[in-house]
Amino acid sequence: MPDTPAPPVFTPREVRLIVLGLTLALFLSSLDQTIVATALSAIASDLGGWELMPWVVSSYLIASTVTTPIYGRLSDLYGRRPVLLASITLFALGALLSALAWSMPMLIAMRVVQGLGGGGLRAISLAVVGDILPPRERGKVQGYLSATFATANISGPVLGGLFVEYLSWPWIFWINLPLGAAAFAATYFQLRRLPRPGRRPRIDWLGALLIVLSCTPVLVGITLVQRAGHWTAPEAWGCFLLGAVFLVALVAQERSVPQPMLPLHLFRNGVFRTAIIVTGLASMVMMALTVLVPLHYQMVGGLSAKEAGLRMIAMTLGSVSGSFLAGQAVTATGRYRFLPILGSSTALAMCLVVAWLGLGHSLWLDTLVTLALGLGFGCQFSPITVVVQNAVDPRDGGVAVSCMMFFRLMGGAFGVALLSALLLGRLPDHGATAAPAQAAEAFSLVFLAAAGLAALCLAAALALKEQPLRGRD
Repeated sequence: MPDTPAPPVFTPREVRLIVLGLTLALFLSSLDQTIVATALSAIASDLGGWELMPWVVSSYLIASTVTTPIYGRLSDLYGRRPVLLASITLFALGALLSALAWSMPMLIAMRVVQGLGGGGLRAISLAVVGDILPPRERGKVQGYLSATFATANISGPVLGGLFVEYLSWPWIFWINLPLGAAAFAATYFQLRRLPRPGRRPRIDWLGALLIVLSCTPVLVGITLVQRAGHWTAPEAWGCFLLGAVFLVALVAQERSVPQPMLPLHLFRNGVFRTAIIVTGLASMVMMALTVLVPLHYQMVGGLSAKEAGLRMIAMTLGSVSGSFLAGQAVTATGRYRFLPILGSSTALAMCLVVAWLGLGHSLWLDTLVTLALGLGFGCQFSPITVVVQNAVDPRDGGVAVSCMMFFRLMGGAFGVALLSALLLGRLPDHGATAAPAQAAEAFSLVFLAAAGLAALCLAAALALKEQPLRGRD
């Protein structure tokens, strides 16, 4: 393992400037996952290739997800600053070429380039916090970053719609250039003092390739399940089987090399393993409800798309507030276990309430329930990053956090596919001709399933061990 010098002590002003750059980087990677959604119709009308339209989103999601653990490991071996700068540059290049795309295949290819950069932005932004602050003091900053993630997820569709309506669809990519330049400048100047490993690393390139080959088919299979609306599509299961074959090869490879791209000893750490399960299950519930609650408003409550979007603001505010308050609580108390327990309990209770009462009938009830859901999600996500960083050797900090983010993203993808397929399977013609009563019954089953996932998350949170958070000493 490479030698890792002790990180320097940063002043409060330096920490604020670094966090600003990290916030911009994380906002970029998260925003680009959602800002394209409302512009897809305009893009397809301009470039043609309607049948390829879904891959404009999926290509970025797949590329950014499968590279997340690779970037984390590279930052452990080469240092955070050079890898983060390379990620920002690659992301901005992909955005520039996407804005200039003259055909749908070219746009999809450039979205892959952008996703290759986006995976590094997301993974390393969280890992850098572990280099500039001890675990006891990270809660507040991780709360800010988690709030940024939630804000980007909800503001993306809104910004995409505004750009299309008042400017043109390439602006959803042009906006990344000034934000990327600001993130690059902040990272370039403020992270120069971070130490770099002293020894020349030996890169497990075969392990990196096997990570890509094992994860990409799984994500493609999930995409096919979402499109089909059921889990019986043979092409999807073919993808899952192919991913499983490469996963076996990945495990064999990582056991045999001295510096593996994905250190398997991390998964022997009980706290790390439990935290991964908590964040994966929480993401399954959150991402699925982010997609399905607006549909519920429209199909059961009879609200317009605009009204449904406005009622989602409460969930966003709750998630941002929950992340911020949870981060403050970790820093103030030095304890974290009670937060995912509280968050998953709240999510479980609210899913049961929605399954029983439904949404779209009362503005006040909708606001109260979705606000509580958001608060629950915020309490689950913000502390877990600190838990993971505190539980592992600092030399594995980057790959540990990136693994956490990877399982969070994979959990979200599986959650959306699982509950969407369950919903569509209960509706005639995939919901096109469903009466409100039929839709209400189907959504009730979906929210009961979400409550089941939240209950599993609660069980995992109860199994999470409390470890003292390291301070500066």
